[in-house]
Amino acid sequence: MVLQEAVPNILTLSVETIEQRTPPVAGGSNTFSEESALIRKLNAEKLNKAVVFNKRIFDIDQASFGTHGIFNPSCVYDGKEVTVIARAEHSEATWHGRFITDKATPCISKMKVATNKVTFSSMHEPLNTGMPSPCRPEDWRLFSYKGETWTNFTNYFFYNDGWPQRDVKCRTCLGKIDGNNIRFIKEMEINGPMNNEEKNWVFFEHEGKMKFIYSIEPWQVYTCDDDGNVIDGISMPLNIPRRAPKFLANSTNPILVKTQKWGEVYLMFYHYFVDPLASMGGTRNRTYYQFILIFDKSTLKPIAHTYRPVIGGGMGVTEGRHDNVIYTSGAFTRGKSLYALCGEGDTFSQLYRLSIPIIEEGLVEL
Repeated sequence: MVLQEAVPNILTLSVETIEQRTPPVAGGSNTFSEESALIRKLNAEKLNKAVVFNKRIFDIDQASFGTHGIFNPSCVYDGKEVTVIARAEHSEATWHGRFITDKATPCISKMKVATNKVTFSSMHEPLNTGMPSPCRPEDWRLFSYKGETWTNFTNYFFYNDGWPQRDVKCRTCLGKIDGNNIRFIKEMEINGPMNNEEKNWVFFEHEGKMKFIYSIEPWQVYTCDDDGNVIDGISMPLNIPRRAPKFLANSTNPILVKTQKWGEVYLMFYHYFVDPLASMGGTRNRTYYQFILIFDKSTLKPIAHTYRPVIGGGMGVTEGRHDNVIYTSGAFTRGKSLYALCGEGDTFSQLYRLSIPIIEEGLVEL
């Protein structure tokens, strides 16, 4: 099978493509009621039967550098033990604009899972971020590449002409876990126009090569060399059916999963948010919904997705500072279970165990 409109060396993006990555701005007098209705509909349609178990795994006050939240966990699984990286916040300053001076701390935990039991051999060992002072790295994700544990993360900084520096930008960066340090490898870039915010690129190993998914619509997958330099790419048009014309963003690094219908495929979570939160309660003007996409192990062509959300925030199911936000940032499989690690309300961390057979029933072919 060949990717539709596959381009062997797509190292440039048009301005039109960049604009497609920008979330639409809601407006109009009917937005409040329409978005409220959409929130109710999405919550009613969630694949609740797929979730067979969930447990809060990280709480505040578990580490001195995480008293204002330990959340957005990601992971790699070696078949015996799960290595989890999480974002810890020691201060409220992040949510008041002082996110460069008061930075997040990445921390590593070691976790074992047995059906509905979770045990830790170590928790919240802090890591040196490896980044200079004028930068704020956060939301570290883990992936394995050639037997080593790598991390892709978002790095925020100020960058504008003149003084003072006020314009915030961000880029996706790569690093390696090296003891209690993150060894910085590269600030990622593509050969073409880029947004002020370039985040949530998701990485995986495919046939011995490092690859990342840049966007879902259009579907763009890039190949890197061992140093993270982009050397090749493929692109194809893709339109994911959904309830509303919301911008789709990557959530988790892809992992391999065995399915009954399609055999072994790559699986990733993606999300969109409903804005505004309107009358649904909550403390942030966004309610997040997480979906699943699977794509071919060989061609990397998208196969199917869950039209209905798998996990979502708000409606009393999540707690924390932003109690309508749930962000799936890591996943692994064990037997017929898919485990999803999620940030809850920008404060806590949750582990969900999902039934792969039930998820497969909810997949809709593209």
